[in-house]
Amino acid sequence: MGVLRKALPWLLALLLCGAATAQPAAPLTTQGREALLALDPERIGEREVRELRALAPAPRVLLFKGSVGADMESFGAFLKHMGYPQQQLLNPATGRYSYSFAWSGCRCTECEAMPARVGQWLNSEGMAPMLVGHSGGGVTVGRILQELATADGTVPRLPFAATLGTGALLRWAPGFPGCAADVPRLGLVPPSVQAFTGYRIAGDPFTALLGFGDYRAVESGAAPAQVRNVLLAVRVARHTAGGWDNPALADDLRDIAALLNLAEVPALKLLQAIDA
Repeated sequence: MGVLRKALPWLLALLLCGAATAQPAAPLTTQGREALLALDPERIGEREVRELRALAPAPRVLLFKGSVGADMESFGAFLKHMGYPQQQLLNPATGRYSYSFAWSGCRCTECEAMPARVGQWLNSEGMAPMLVGHSGGGVTVGRILQELATADGTVPRLPFAATLGTGALLRWAPGFPGCAADVPRLGLVPPSVQAFTGYRIAGDPFTALLGFGDYRAVESGAAPAQVRNVLLAVRVARHTAGGWDNPALADDLRDIAALLNLAEVPALKLLQAIDA
């Protein structure tokens, strides 16, 4: 459990970095694009962060908590301290970072209401939200994507969604989000989202899809989602348990840099900043 606990912040911190593969909610002006490209990533301070917010408005991010008390407060606070606008992270109903939708057996009434809510956010903010779910929260994310896929094209595709440690094992257990009927659909990503990343922990039965393999896009008449499957951060946590001088980190760093579309030195600095 110590390795998994250490790995969790890294897994979560990498989630929204994956959103870079999704299309932007609104196009930048030529002047704004030039200003972004001119920034030096080694010398970005609070002023530059404020300017970035003005140049590229941030979509709302819904962080769905896990099944057994694992909330998303630390991850939301991390994103806020990294410069993401706090108002786009907070749940307006609670003032906290975590979201939690109630389930009654196979029924999730709040999931069914999400197409209308996404439409409201689009009208008021001009952008569709991004979804991130941990453990049972990932089942909620999956159900929301299914509800959006049945909205007959009246709701735009979400830019990005991700799940972390969402497996099939506990879907039969009372009190956990989802039910047995959700199990065959857990690994299927509908075209209601542009980009999706599924983060799972290698060798952990609770996060496995129990024979359904990796996440994969649903093939339909619409453009399929861009789906990625990631099993990286636990290996990094294990290799850094005794410090940052483990030779095995070289391969880990290369893989993470490729995942995030970064050079290896900035990727290493990001990991060390998260671990600090």
